This record gives sequence, structure tokens and C-alpha cells, in this order.
Amino acid sequence: MSTTDPPVNTSSSVDDREQSVTPLELFFDLVFVFAFTQVTGFLIHHLTWTGLAQSAALLGVLWWAWVCYSWLTGVVNAEEVMSARLVVLAAMAAMLIVALAVPDAFGDDAVLFGIAYFIVRFLHIVLYIVVAPAETQTAVRRIAPGFLGGPALLVLAGFFDGSVQAILWILAIVIDYGIVFIRGVEGFHVHVEHFVERHRLIMIIALGESLIAIGIGAGEFH
Repeated sequence: MSTTDPPVNTSSSVDDREQSVTPLELFFDLVFVFAFTQVTGFLIHHLTWTGLAQSAALLGVLWWAWVCYSWLTGVVNAEEVMSARLVVLAAMAAMLIVALAVPDAFGDDAVLFGIAYFIVRFLHIVLYIVVAPAETQTAVRRIAPGFLGGPALLVLAGFFDGSVQAILWILAIVIDYGIVFIRGVEGFHVHVEHFVERHRLIMIIALGESLIAIGIGAGEFH
């Protein structure tokens, strides 16, 4: 488990039942990988200390959103529940907008980025409440204020620039990441093998995309 994943304590329920990664999850991951590569492009065009900090912040919020969804799809197979599938597809559409807004996420597209990202995170909470077991729904309601409060600050940050924008981004990340440490993760169920497989596959997809990009770039150079 990566250091940015939600903490798992001994009070959390862990389910070791086998659960395969679904095609919908892989398709969902592709949108996030595209967003991650957009951050790379952002950094290339902002090779300053400020640009580096902004890139780290972008990667931080994007990665956290993916981690949250990876926990969710470990609880329920979205492909088997029509309402869940529709919510995941809607989240993918919103995430695509987030990815497209990344290059100017601190400029003209800051508000668009914030709103689209808030929708992604809001749909995550909705999906949990709709399809998760009762115990998990209670756990989600416990941390929902932080999971939505952080993204809401990103929307607000879009209306500012400079130091005010930076402070709001920092607060958003601290609240979003910190809520699980403050409120705990008791009540969440984890399919361990599925959880590990999701992380392994997104790394493979990201590396594969990087190799393709390098190959295309080398071909254009020659």
C-alpha cells in the first residue's frame, strides 16, 4: 500500500475474498492515467519551484481521488449494479474534464478544474451511500465532511490567485487527507487482493502510456 493510501487500522474490517478487477475499473483507470500524464505536461511548461509545488499538489489530489475510488470498487462490483455503473461513468466524464483542465488548473481553468473535481468526489460519496453495506455507509458519512470540504475549497481557490489560492489548496489537501486520520477508517471493508491488484495495474498502465509517449516522441525527433 502506498504512503498516500487511507490508513488501515486493526479495527477496520478486511475481506480477503477473491475479487477480480473488472473492465469498467480498467477503463476508469485510463482516465486517471491521462490526468496523471497531464500533470507531467504541466510541469514541463512550469519548470520553476512554484510549478513543481503546483504539480505535486495536482498529483496529490488526483491520486487521492483514485485511491478513494479503488476502496469503493473493492466493496462493490459496479458492473453488477446498473445505478452504480451509471455513477461511475458519470465520474469518468467529470474526471476527463478535470484532466483537460489540468494544464491551466491554476489559471483560466481553475474554477472548471475545481467544480469538475468536486463532482468526481461527490459522486464517490453518492456511490458509497447507494451501494455499500450499512456499516460502510455509516463510515462514509463520518468522513464525508472532509472528503467534500477539501474539494469545495478547490472550487473556492479557483476564484483567487497568488498566495490566497495557494493557501486554499494547502488547506484542501490537508483536510482531504487528514480526515481519515482524525475520524478513522473503522467500518470500511477491503478486498486485499483486489486492492493490491488495482494499484499494480494502474502502475502498469501508467508505465505503458509513458513508453508509448517516449516512442512517439523519439519517432517525431527522427
